[in-house]
Amino acid sequence: MSDQKPSPEAHPLAGLREQLDAIDVTLVETLARRLQLCGEIALRKREHDIPMMQQGRVEFVKQRCAEMGAARGLDPDFVRRLYTLIIDEACRLEDLLINEGREQPK
Repeated sequence: MSDQKPSPEAHPLAGLREQLDAIDVTLVETLARRLQLCGEIALRKREHDIPMMQQGRVEFVKQRCAEMGAARGLDPDFVRRLYTLIIDEACRLEDLLINEGREQPK
């Protein structure tokens, strides 16, 4: 018996894992771009004294994305939960940017 492990390229899942890795890069880059844009939106909200939380918009985005996901074979509840996480992070960042330099209530 040989003590040598097969090379990663010889693994039957290597090609599929490489594809997943590439998709992960795209997902993270896309999330970063989305959050960067949310930062720009936060600055615009601050400039025009628009409240950070826009609940109607939040629900619209979650519903629209759940429907898009369902049309592509994804569980709409999963997509809604995913977008809850994404939007929560966007709100956290927006809140920081909108309140940056402003005196916080005690």
